[in-house]
Amino acid sequence: MREVVLVEALAAMPAPDAAGLLARLLAAARADRLPDHLVAVSTLAGAVGRIPYVVASALYAAAKGAQLHDVATLFLGAAAGHEPAPEPERWLPGSRRTLTLGERKSLARAGRRELFVQLLGDPDASVIRALLENPRLVEKDVIAIAARRPTRADVLRELFASRWCKRYHVKRALVMNPWTPTDLAVRLLPSLIESDRRRVADDPNLAPALRAAARS
Repeated sequence: MREVVLVEALAAMPAPDAAGLLARLLAAARADRLPDHLVAVSTLAGAVGRIPYVVASALYAAAKGAQLHDVATLFLGAAAGHEPAPEPERWLPGSRRTLTLGERKSLARAGRRELFVQLLGDPDASVIRALLENPRLVEKDVIAIAARRPTRADVLRELFASRWCKRYHVKRALVMNPWTPTDLAVRLLPSLIESDRRRVADDPNLAPALRAAARS
């Protein structure tokens, strides 16, 4: 089932019915009862990321009300994408005042490591984008961004879209981070070696759809 078809089907159904359908899909994937459950789980994770916020909120509430915890968890990554914007000003260690967004982006592009490494945990995605383009950034810095928790979904999406996501250890850190949107983690999962996929399958902190995909 294509993502767009699944999104349309879920949006057209009453929220309790849609939550029940998602629960059955997850259960079938775990029990290996789908002819191609890896594709089904991947499609499910991608569909969740496409569901409009109003519909996703209703599905989350319905799943919680029906105690469908795995379904509710499926929407945590999607809900993270609708967080309010971070404060435009932020204090950094060693600074005498809070720094504006523009000032932090300038620091992220700076050549001096002692300046830009303080921004690895910045909550603004545009600052992280500037950091990821800095030629003095090293893989250890990027892994710190990928592994940070809690963090924002839009920050991790910037990392996913960057050249750094070709690095194996960066991909693994993203997949192992419970705050990574499920659709991104599922897309990265096939590129991990078997031992790391087993770690994903056994990690109770990760989304059920991701764990099911790893088990398959």
